[in-house]
Amino acid sequence: MPPRLIFSRPGRATALLLALALALPASWSLAQTPSEDDLRALRYYRSQNDTISYEAELRRLRVQFPGWAPPADPLTGVAGTTGPSVEIDEIYRLIASGAFDAADARIGETRLNHPGWTPPKDMTELLELSRAQATFDHALASADLGRAIQVSTERPVLLSCERINNPWRLAEAQRAAGATPEAFRLMQGIVRTCGDVDHVTATLEKTDAFATPEQMAQLFSEARRRFPAQATAWDGLETRLAAGHGQSQPAPRSAGSRTASKTALAPAGAGPASAATPSRSRSPSEAAPLSRSATRNPAQCLASTSPGATSGQALTRAWCAYDMQRPLEALGLFRRAEAAGPAEQKRDARFGQALAMLKLGMPDSAARVAAATDLTRQQRLDVELWILDQRGVRAYQQGKYERAVAFFDAYAELAGFERRDLAILRAYALMNMGKRQAAHAAFQALHDVLATEETRHGLRASAR
Repeated sequence: MPPRLIFSRPGRATALLLALALALPASWSLAQTPSEDDLRALRYYRSQNDTISYEAELRRLRVQFPGWAPPADPLTGVAGTTGPSVEIDEIYRLIASGAFDAADARIGETRLNHPGWTPPKDMTELLELSRAQATFDHALASADLGRAIQVSTERPVLLSCERINNPWRLAEAQRAAGATPEAFRLMQGIVRTCGDVDHVTATLEKTDAFATPEQMAQLFSEARRRFPAQATAWDGLETRLAAGHGQSQPAPRSAGSRTASKTALAPAGAGPASAATPSRSRSPSEAAPLSRSATRNPAQCLASTSPGATSGQALTRAWCAYDMQRPLEALGLFRRAEAAGPAEQKRDARFGQALAMLKLGMPDSAARVAAATDLTRQQRLDVELWILDQRGVRAYQQGKYERAVAFFDAYAELAGFERRDLAILRAYALMNMGKRQAAHAAFQALHDVLATEETRHGLRASAR
């Protein structure tokens, strides 16, 4: 969509145009009639019945072209022009109505009929983004979570703060599919990234429907850090949400800060009501990959690098955003870093993309990136272990216990050791498969190494 330019005071507008007149060639300042390109935004706003934007654009044109008389209906074109004005308006209308293939065809016809014409960048970008949005909408309506994630990964702008409904809807779809940790990470990314207080407030309210008290304390802590002026409002909202769960007080804030880089899981959420479950929630591994060191001061790093950085600086900034738990922003920066630079930088940027996708709970997308990239041995190990971790936990949550055990076994074989939290989930998966003797032996082995309430609970449950 063409940009808006609205002047709030005549004095500022006059000063700005005077500066432009001094800076630009004399031929530009003498132009008294807007070109087809000048009128494109005006026509688009009229075709969309966007009165506010239309009037603002009309005021801008009148200031820029003092001797110009605007047409009664800009959609009828300008007398004497030979450009494809009517066709352009029709293409925009087709895009707005969702007729993307027809818009593509009309663009092709227009290029044939007007050999010197090239579709403007804003038109092609609008067409591609609108088509991606429609595909995303259809995937969610069809409960095709994998396709929705794939489209949003290919077009990260779909999950931007400007399209806040998209990440909200994706999180709800993830939750419905049993991927509650991934839904929480997505909502957490909104709280940590988006600058609209109303959006953050709504995100907190939506997340409260499925997050643990400790997770909510963590999110409120982040909201207070980012928006200190709203402290009273955060206190009131947190108390109100806690009361809705029968709690007189919200969870202590220190609990949230202690779990800043962890996301609690409810492991058997998708299993049958009688399925055995761990006595406490588990947390997925989000430790810094061995193939890189975490940024020492990511907040200072972000402040010292420019958002419009070069590709090399974009890679540095991407790691800073990643370490600040802002995977959506990091993913876009990693993509920019991949676009230019030496081969090693491209490889590291692709590695960063895979990690950001994993932090967003997109193991399948991360696997595709890793498969198409010549990663170092340690980078590949980091990615593959995290993928096995997420796939195993997700399979357990969905009640697919045999698959969960297979993923956990593959993790142990690749890593060369059995991670304790995954080993406990594996033992519960065996019990839910009816293999109580094997489950009891697994719990006993864990208990012999370190006796905890969790292992005692597992031994009692598997002995029944």
